[in-house]
Amino acid sequence: MDLPMDLRKRRKQSHKRRWSEHNSTRQTLILQAAVELIEEYESGAEISIQQIAERAGLARSVLYRQFDNREDLDARIREFIQLRAIEQFESAMVLDPAKTVGQTLLDLMRTVVGWAADHPKLYRFEQSGRLHGHSAPQSGAVVGRQRLAELVWQRFSTVTAVLGIDVRPFHPLAHGVIGLVEGVINQYIVAPGDSGRADPEAIAELLATSVWHLFSGHAADNGYRFDRDANAAALLGGLLDTAADGKRPPAAESGR
Repeated sequence: MDLPMDLRKRRKQSHKRRWSEHNSTRQTLILQAAVELIEEYESGAEISIQQIAERAGLARSVLYRQFDNREDLDARIREFIQLRAIEQFESAMVLDPAKTVGQTLLDLMRTVVGWAADHPKLYRFEQSGRLHGHSAPQSGAVVGRQRLAELVWQRFSTVTAVLGIDVRPFHPLAHGVIGLVEGVINQYIVAPGDSGRADPEAIAELLATSVWHLFSGHAADNGYRFDRDANAAALLGGLLDTAADGKRPPAAESGR
């Protein structure tokens, strides 16, 4: 007995969905296996398809069915590494009202610097070539900067919009800050050889202080005076009260 057309259609869609989920699970196993091997071997070492397949517990033929070629696999590995790193960075951007502004910024820099210090091989591999979905040869590094900059900007501009502060002219600085952080990490954290590696905590503190001075300097030019030792919740509360009253901060009324 033939099934009704709508039931056959739903069964076909269900089968396609299960197959897609099955492939997604396999791809994750493969990408995770590749990441583990990159961390274990020396930087630049050739890791074969067979090694990745064995680590993932799959036949080599499965890898060939999941990816177009080796270049496609490497591009997807870079994407996998980058998105995992950004997830950690994003989770660190949650504002803790019990901390000071300075502590919040330092924790954020500790997360970024700490990930690069703990995974220098992944960091270098992610920046070494093309990213999945992008044609530029060095898109791993370029797209990573753009993603982080826009993430920072989205969080920052969302808060300032609630406070009634127009920060649109400062959008380019989000990219400048990410470039600063990346440049320091590349030179002093993931530089080849122990002689070029600095203390991650010292680098995180230096970056947090530098970003703070950049932020507070521009804020002061626009009439806002902030103390990085102030409690974050109290600071935001004061700004919300000011915005609700429709007033500028006292320092802003007297000009720069």
